[in-house]
Amino acid sequence: MTKVNDTLKRIADKNGWSDKEVSEHFGSFVAESFPEVWAASGNTLLGLSEDDFDFFSSSWEVTTERRTGGGGGKGDEWVGMVIGYDRTMDTMGRQREAAVSAAEFNMGNALRDGCMAGNRAVKIGRVSFSEGKWRVHNAADAIVFTEDGKEGELPRWCIPIHSGNTHIAMLKDDGKSPKIASLPKRTWFFVGNRKDAFLKEGPQPMMEIECSFEAAEEDLNLFQPILFRAEAEPAWNNPDKTILKATSISPNYGLDWVPEEALPAATAMFSPDQFMAQFGSFVDLGEAFDYHMENRTMLQSGKDFGPVFVVSGVVDYIDHDGKEHQWTEGGFKHSMTLTSQSLRRDDPNAQMWIDVSRQLVSKHNAFKVKKADGWKPYTKGSRVWVVVRTRTWTSDNGDVNLNLDAKGVYAMPLRSIVAPDVSPASSDLSNLDYGDA
Repeated sequence: MTKVNDTLKRIADKNGWSDKEVSEHFGSFVAESFPEVWAASGNTLLGLSEDDFDFFSSSWEVTTERRTGGGGGKGDEWVGMVIGYDRTMDTMGRQREAAVSAAEFNMGNALRDGCMAGNRAVKIGRVSFSEGKWRVHNAADAIVFTEDGKEGELPRWCIPIHSGNTHIAMLKDDGKSPKIASLPKRTWFFVGNRKDAFLKEGPQPMMEIECSFEAAEEDLNLFQPILFRAEAEPAWNNPDKTILKATSISPNYGLDWVPEEALPAATAMFSPDQFMAQFGSFVDLGEAFDYHMENRTMLQSGKDFGPVFVVSGVVDYIDHDGKEHQWTEGGFKHSMTLTSQSLRRDDPNAQMWIDVSRQLVSKHNAFKVKKADGWKPYTKGSRVWVVVRTRTWTSDNGDVNLNLDAKGVYAMPLRSIVAPDVSPASSDLSNLDYGDA
């Protein structure tokens, strides 16, 4: 018999342990850390009082958080700050869409010939379920793969077509086993260094974190000190560029990793505005266009994209409602404008437009400032820092214009104006006495 409370459930879920496994690990912790109480309990968790059980489980949660540092995953421990969210993409999306299209058009041909996703050939199998088993059939209707399961609970490789009335699977090159149907990859922008080098060397230049598998489900917090594990690898398209890859990431936030004597300096360094000004490739708004042109990458299509860098300015306009936009994550694209003294030196009405995704607005408080009593919407006149990626577009009259896509927005708490309360309660005029008409 095992005994598991809410604390142990959290630890079990975090580490992927069963009730039995988490109880065994917890028992080892109590025996090592509180040997007298463990002996008095008869060397069993069932012998602990309710108060002791709850206290020891809380103690274990705290100490394991500090011991494990970056939690699960492979690679070195990295510390620093995540300053931007780039995107989430499904790396199997193109193959899956091609397979669905082919199978819905002509199942027989799809099973026999497969389909093409770009330059990649994709084999396709038909999926059936009966007697507690999911099966994959080839073009000859021979069963090439079987997996236990429940009807209605689709395996990760199963793809519904025709509104869910039929199912298919993409097959690996051997034609005998299915590929996973969806494989999201989430990318973040990070400034930091390995834990053992950060305090000696400071942060490295901005890097991307590529999160896949379990790590792709994690929403990292922006503009907070973070510790996590990841493997450093050369980028596939640029061997001189380092990216961090994580398949399982359990981030810890805060400065617990900093020695006590270095804590005051680290606390000052990790103030988001100071951190981005020093280490985030800051560019003055008035120089953003020139910076883009000097550092842009040209595509074969003739379009370009620029580097990721940081700008800062005063908010002049915010589009809270946004506009539907199918290519923007979250389905809506918002916008804001920034201005600064340098930008308005030659033109008093100059401002810089920035596109902001619904994902940043809803998940990462792009249009809110963190005050002592919680997150509050800010309004024009507030000072913000924005992590952006640039691109240009040409107008009908031939002018080249700069476009900035926000990857992270940080509003300075002491330099932001909280928007007036526009809730229905604040707009209710029913209690006003207008006197006799």
